[in-house]
Amino acid sequence: MYTKNTDAENIEKPAYSSKLMRKSSNGNSMMLFIFLICMIGGSYLMSFVMGLFLDEESQFYDSAVFLARMAFQYFVGVPLAIFIYKRMPSGRTTEKIGSLFCKPQQSLWWVIKWVLITIAFTYGTNIASTLFFNLLQSLTGIELNQVNIAADDTFLSKLANIISITILAPIFEEILLRGALLSNTKRYGTWSAVISTGIFFGLLHANYPQIPFAAVMGIFSAFMVLKTNSIIPSLIVHFTINTIGGVMSVVISGIDITKMQSGDMDHILENLGVCIIIMCAGLLVMGFIAAGLILFILEIIMHKESFHIPPVCPEVSEKKKLAVYFTAPVTILLTIVLLTLTVINAIPA
Repeated sequence: MYTKNTDAENIEKPAYSSKLMRKSSNGNSMMLFIFLICMIGGSYLMSFVMGLFLDEESQFYDSAVFLARMAFQYFVGVPLAIFIYKRMPSGRTTEKIGSLFCKPQQSLWWVIKWVLITIAFTYGTNIASTLFFNLLQSLTGIELNQVNIAADDTFLSKLANIISITILAPIFEEILLRGALLSNTKRYGTWSAVISTGIFFGLLHANYPQIPFAAVMGIFSAFMVLKTNSIIPSLIVHFTINTIGGVMSVVISGIDITKMQSGDMDHILENLGVCIIIMCAGLLVMGFIAAGLILFILEIIMHKESFHIPPVCPEVSEKKKLAVYFTAPVTILLTIVLLTLTVINAIPA
């Protein structure tokens, strides 16, 4: 932890703080590298393992591989990344992640407000980025690929999506990002920790439509964790957004989205129940956005103190800390790798 140096001949506190922040950044990026290797390696490993038991032409093969890959990614990747990180110099002095699973140190109303605000800005960013990328593709004539999370029209595929998206992802990603990653960084900065962990939460998705809204969600979630000293509000947000996404991925399985979007009335009438569910989900999301934006404006007008986070190492500006964080060697490499994966995933097959 940063301590004030009283030695008159050594007054370079920013340099000392910069050194600690850079170590923190490198440690965080090493942890994410380990998780990323498990994500990619687990995909190939599970494909090989499942191939030993199932025929690749089987209707269950893709779903079984997907579920096995998600299980490996979360049950092996996250614990392994944190275990190795805790044995690094920068990880030995971090707080125990379990301590964050506690009652939030803010009122229930404060938590409800900021959960709604976070959900609103997440969905708002999703809509804005979707419009932007659609316009970009329309103007350039380039069709970008995006990772498809819609389930196949089989029970196992739907079950795999529900388990991985609505249960595993929120729990393990919160432990990794808002637990280990944020706990390490917040020792040397506040807003710098909030922004840096949020950005990497977005980049880890390596899917251009998801990066903007995941980054915004990560920033707001990290802010809530610092304000409440609890991971519970962030978990609520993650569960809510992923549950809606997971349910929708199951609902739209077996229907032709292109026909829906083109206004094919025969296809719409054949899937009227699905259309009603989609409309209800859309109304729910718009309700979240409206309520969250109203609450955010009221916070700005009436409760500006809500945005204050007690500073850490105030001698150094948060902008300086953020610059130091993103110029750490391992972090630069990780950023390049994640952006490269995003570009590769966006290139049409």
